[in-house]
Amino acid sequence: MATAKPSVKITPPPPPEHGLLAALLSFLIPGLGQVLQGRIGKGLLFFVCVYALFFYGMYLGSGSVTLSGHTYRVTGNVYLPDTEKKNNPWNLPSFLANLYNRPQYLGQFWVGIVAWPALWHYNFPGKAEKAQDEDGQPKAHTIWTEIANFQKTPSEEAVNAVHTSGDKLLELGWVYTVIAGVLNIMVIYDAMAGPAYILSHREEA
Repeated sequence: MATAKPSVKITPPPPPEHGLLAALLSFLIPGLGQVLQGRIGKGLLFFVCVYALFFYGMYLGSGSVTLSGHTYRVTGNVYLPDTEKKNNPWNLPSFLANLYNRPQYLGQFWVGIVAWPALWHYNFPGKAEKAQDEDGQPKAHTIWTEIANFQKTPSEEAVNAVHTSGDKLLELGWVYTVIAGVLNIMVIYDAMAGPAYILSHREEA
């Protein structure tokens, strides 16, 4: 005589703590939402991995070169140029046209607040800083000028000069920064949805 199989009940995983707030914090700073939820080790791992990719990409996408007495400098590859008048085949609004011409920023944006200076410089471009002083000598950049120029849109002349005559591959740099932004999307989802659990089976009498 066959015995009846006991009924099995699947215990659902507990809901994540502070799901929406944790997702917002992980968007601002990768891994911060996981730290809020008590997953400190995982949060620190996300923080190190995402920022290491991002800033290494920024390093690859920067450089300076001197040609014919003129110094050209590119501070990074995370920026949003104003190219609406040069290429806007779909007659898009100004901001969308510039994103169309530089779609890399759509991925870089998700890395959080470290990608926001590009938006600041886009909306408040200010006066472009010259790479030479009045005597034609390269200007010494201090830490404060580097911070002020962080993610400022470089001129086309500077990009072309550094790309053709420097020792950096600028295109490779933005690949790293885009990957960092896409990875942080998964970090945000992990903070919102909570950690993965193995479903447990409980037998009932």
